[in-house]
Amino acid sequence: MRKSAKKSRNKRVSRRNKPQTTNLPTPQHPSATAQISAQMAFSGPIPPPEVLRNYDQILPGAAERIMAMAEKQSTHRHKLEENYLATEARNSLLGIIFALLLGITGLSASGICIYVGQGWPGTALGGVTLVSLVGTFIYGTQQRRIEREQKYQIAAKNQ
Repeated sequence: MRKSAKKSRNKRVSRRNKPQTTNLPTPQHPSATAQISAQMAFSGPIPPPEVLRNYDQILPGAAERIMAMAEKQSTHRHKLEENYLATEARNSLLGIIFALLLGITGLSASGICIYVGQGWPGTALGGVTLVSLVGTFIYGTQQRRIEREQKYQIAAKNQ
């Protein structure tokens, strides 16, 4: 019985391995078709002049509305950038003022400790104050440099 079961299984496998023919269209076959597609893309708020002309033909005044929208967007972006720069300048100034106050306070406390006879605690306090201020300024300078480099790379890619 085993042999007959094996034979029937082999027959099934051999039927599966037969090559199948399909009736796919070929370039020589009359039912073959070719598809050609075109794609147009642009970047920015203003489309190319040909597209603007087509918009204006379909809907009179559409080109003027698109231009007005682009001008409003540009004005909005300029205002956002001005606000951002003003905020950054304010934050930078506040950072310098608070660093100055922290430095004066820490070094004054260090001087008072040393004056009253606590040399090691006063020296440690003064050292920690100076190291933290210098470290913060160095870290901030490096971060601004990294940001500028990243912005430059992004700007270079967009050109």
